[in-house]
This record gives sequence, structure tokens and C-alpha cells, in this order.
Amino acid sequence: MDYYKNNAIYDHLIQSNSPHYKFVVGNAWQLVYGNKSCQPLVLIFAVGVPNSHLSEPPSDQEKEAFSLLEYTGKKAGLRVGYIRFACDIPEIDTVITSNGSFNYTTVNMDGLSRIFESTGLPVSRTATAKYLNDKSSSAYHNWQRSSLGVDLTVSDIDLWRLDNEGNPEIIYELKRSYYDLEKWKPFTDDYRNFQLLSNLCQRAGIKLKILYNQRIKTPFQDKIDRLKIFSVDFSKNPPIENNGIITLKEFENL
Repeated sequence: MDYYKNNAIYDHLIQSNSPHYKFVVGNAWQLVYGNKSCQPLVLIFAVGVPNSHLSEPPSDQEKEAFSLLEYTGKKAGLRVGYIRFACDIPEIDTVITSNGSFNYTTVNMDGLSRIFESTGLPVSRTATAKYLNDKSSSAYHNWQRSSLGVDLTVSDIDLWRLDNEGNPEIIYELKRSYYDLEKWKPFTDDYRNFQLLSNLCQRAGIKLKILYNQRIKTPFQDKIDRLKIFSVDFSKNPPIENNGIITLKEFENL
């Protein structure tokens, strides 16, 4: 089961093989969890793998993705965890957890809730012991929706820009829709997620930006030759500033 949806920006960066941009695709998510005030409390790298590979060591790509979260977590003073779950069986009742040591511990779903509760996140304590994998979502994300409280804020990290030493310097939130570049602006419904990421970036000394590309219906395509970019900093007023429209080449050279 694969939850990756094509993204033209990702596809271009894969082809260009730029060392300055990193992201995860497929059954992997770099997640930021925060409270109702959008203050980050824990960073989690969640990975879905075939059940037959569940106990195998993480791949080099997984280790690299975890290291970006680990670096950010250390700079921000936050806990960082690794969660590995089976994605090819109908339902799961346990997951594997670890930290940067990658020494695995198997916990049931109630135990996973207690781990999150220990970080200060609200937990609803549902009675469900098993969670389903389905065509649209992973069992882990179904557990998240069911078991974590309604007051939490959660966002995934779409794209990292690294400096010449390989450390994160910018996090990009990728957005796309059918609105013209000139007309589109960030939706207020997304502001809690933006604020969560902004608070994380402020604590870690990283910049946060929104990158928007337009999607065309006929013929169906994602246009990435021109992109709209915004700076995000919720310590300022206004918190989101329009930086204008740039070309794809200008974006790569930022």
C-alpha cells in the first residue's frame, strides 16, 4: 500500500538530484505535534513498511530523514521519536518505537497513547485496540485521529532546504490548487498548522516559507515554471508576507 501522491516539485528535485533539498515520500511522514496553543511538543518520524520487514533496521534514507528531525529537535529542545508500523496487513495492534539508537521496542496501541501523553499531548483514550489500514490512510494515521485529543495540532514537514553543511535552514510548506498565482493566498483554515511550524522554526533557528504552484485541469498538470512564495513568522504582524512570484530556477538558487 502506497500513500504517495505525485508532486511535480518533488519529481523535479528528484531529477535534478540537488543536495540542498530533502523530503520523504511514500509511507513516511516527518510529523510535528503540538498543543492547542500551537506550541510544538514532540517530533515523530513515522514509517509504514511491509509486515515481513517490520523488524529490519531502517534504510539509509530513513536514517537521513530521521536525522533532520533529530537536528531540529535538539535545536528546539524537543523529544524526537521513530515509529514503524506494518502497512500491508488489514489491521495493526502494535507498532515499533525507537529513538536515534534504532533499538526497537514493540508497544501496543494503548502504550503508544501513553508515550504521546507523556509529552504533554492530549489523549482521548479510546477503547479500540486495533486500527485499520485502508486505501486512503494508514493505520497509524487512523490511530492518531482516534486516540489523540481534539485540542492537538499536527503538521507534516513537506520540504527541507539544507545549508552547505547539510543542516536545515528552511522548511517549505507546499501548497497547490487551481487558483491563479496572482490571486492565491494562504487559507486561514491552515493558519494553525502554519503557526505550529513557525513556532518550531523559531525555536530551532530555521526559516519557514510557503511555496505555491498552480494546478491546471485541462490538460491536467501541475505548473511549476513559476511559483509563489511567502515568508511565515508568527512572532510578527502580519505573520505571513507575500514575497512575490519566482521562477523554478530562482527557487533552486535561493
